[in-house]
Amino acid sequence: MKTTFGPQKILFPMPVSLVVTGNMEKANIVTIAWVSLLTSSPPTIGISVGTRGFSGKEILRNKNFSVNIAGVDIMKEADFCGITSGKNIDKFKEAGLTKLPSRHIQSPIIKECPLNFECRLTDHSVIGTTNHFVGESLEVHMDTDKVEDPLNYSTLMIEAFNPLIYIGGAREYRKIGEKVGDAYSIGKHLDKDAK
Repeated sequence: MKTTFGPQKILFPMPVSLVVTGNMEKANIVTIAWVSLLTSSPPTIGISVGTRGFSGKEILRNKNFSVNIAGVDIMKEADFCGITSGKNIDKFKEAGLTKLPSRHIQSPIIKECPLNFECRLTDHSVIGTTNHFVGESLEVHMDTDKVEDPLNYSTLMIEAFNPLIYIGGAREYRKIGEKVGDAYSIGKHLDKDAK
């Protein structure tokens, strides 16, 4: 049995991301959960930011941004960056976060986030009251202590990474639990045409 809530009640788990735009001298952080990998070739990331705030205008002005995936250990800092406007304050300073220079864009990455993407803005649209930005991922940074083999990104140790998860609709932060299966193989026994 299922119950119905209507289209506005979205309970959806999403990784908490700190999106940075600007430069090493002056940069803004906005916390968002509406982040998605869109394509693998070219590698693109989609983010959604409200049209009324400061951050969307800054992304449009700078034409680049970094997406920094937060760990549970910076939950308070991430929340602060999402509930505070960067128009008149330096969120890096106030939250105690560290800027690191990107390799391909002006916007810095965040040292305290274990996974960072440098993105060049390639597309923008507005739906309702939300900016939708598409960025081509030009570089990915990952903390070496979060991977078994620093030369192989697929060896990410999710327990060490410990990503902060936002549950949309419930307004809750959660963390990931144990591994329960291997993607692209756990369901093979259900494929009657598989050999």
